[in-house]
Amino acid sequence: MLVRHPDADANADGALTEEEAASYIFHTRQGGRMNRGSGIRNRALIDAYEARSHESMPYRLMKPIRIEARKRYPLIVSLHGSGGVGDDNLSNLRFWNGVMARQEWRQQYPCFVLVPQRRPGGIWGPKPDVPGTEDLFVRDDLTPTFEIIESLRQEFPIDSDRIYALGSSGGGAGTWNIVHARPDMFAAAIPVCGRFNPAYASRLAHLPIWVFHGDADPLISVEYSRSAFAVLREAGGNIKYTELRGIKHSSWIQAFTYVGDDESKGYLTHLGNENSDPTADVWEWLFARRKQ
Repeated sequence: MLVRHPDADANADGALTEEEAASYIFHTRQGGRMNRGSGIRNRALIDAYEARSHESMPYRLMKPIRIEARKRYPLIVSLHGSGGVGDDNLSNLRFWNGVMARQEWRQQYPCFVLVPQRRPGGIWGPKPDVPGTEDLFVRDDLTPTFEIIESLRQEFPIDSDRIYALGSSGGGAGTWNIVHARPDMFAAAIPVCGRFNPAYASRLAHLPIWVFHGDADPLISVEYSRSAFAVLREAGGNIKYTELRGIKHSSWIQAFTYVGDDESKGYLTHLGNENSDPTADVWEWLFARRKQ
């Protein structure tokens, strides 16, 4: 990278540090729009998620309202998209984190929710094999995320048989990547409008997955999710797919409030096989899942 982009060497010492590379990529390739979600003013949302950090990774953690003795709780790993990239430990709180912060939701589904923040130069997973990325510095921010998960398992009464992953857009791709990296760790996943690698099918065939995507998404083609459903169904996967007619990139709004199909709107769910649980409510479906 230094050869092609010498101006990334901020102090001109001839050596490119991780911080210099990340800063250069963020400010030149993305316009420097760090912490685009930092205008969050919902105090109830902010207060629900404790601000923490692990080494250089900021993260938020929501705990059950009450932690009862000798009881273990599910853990949700929530991955944001590009709008959450930064270091403010606030932009990583997205729409669905607000849904989970509601008192009635927390009463019904007591659990821990981990919300790591992807830093400039980092992605949820390995560098993708796509044009334009060959010369980019990329750090896999799933590595510290797994470290945080292990730390939380030591600190809190987390049910290791009920760890879930979910996210949208870049976090939807991250959801595919995180369960592919550790398919033994997760009990279920909800990737929303995320890019999917068909090579993942064999490692994920056992995992309950519910995919959502708007068919009018102009940023991430619905074909990624259609392909995910097709190849996982062919592999005998425990897969569900809900396609949302007329919905663009904000399909996380429908996905994380989903209580059933609506044919009049063109919101339709397809089941991969007889092992796919037809439960219509997205949260009821998720919390019923346990590792087999």
